[in-house]
Amino acid sequence: MSGLIDVSQVNALAQKLAVVPLKKHALVAAAVKKGAQNIKEAIQADVQGSSNKAIRRIPIAYEMKDEGTRIEADIGPRKEGAGNLANIAFFGTPRGGGSHEFYQHGEDELPTAAEYVHKAASGL
Repeated sequence: MSGLIDVSQVNALAQKLAVVPLKKHALVAAAVKKGAQNIKEAIQADVQGSSNKAIRRIPIAYEMKDEGTRIEADIGPRKEGAGNLANIAFFGTPRGGGSHEFYQHGEDELPTAAEYVHKAASGL
């Protein structure tokens, strides 16, 4: 009778294994969100250093997108009020401007965020 399998133990193992992808997905989403928050804060700190009062008020936000296995964050200025000055602050005009970093903050955060996403995806 030692060849019998206890079905309840197999079912319990199957339930534990079924939860692993959901846990990984949640951990990866949290890592992406933390990276987006760090980039948002770095951009905000950058514009806060502006000598222009209106540029210091540029609102930066991020929006999380979660579609199937794809998790991403869109980070940028809000299109309202002082947010309309973002192009001048980050990219400038023929008459000047463009003295604030935008993409650089994302590039600076990328190695750390990628490390956390990798750990979250392979950790469980």
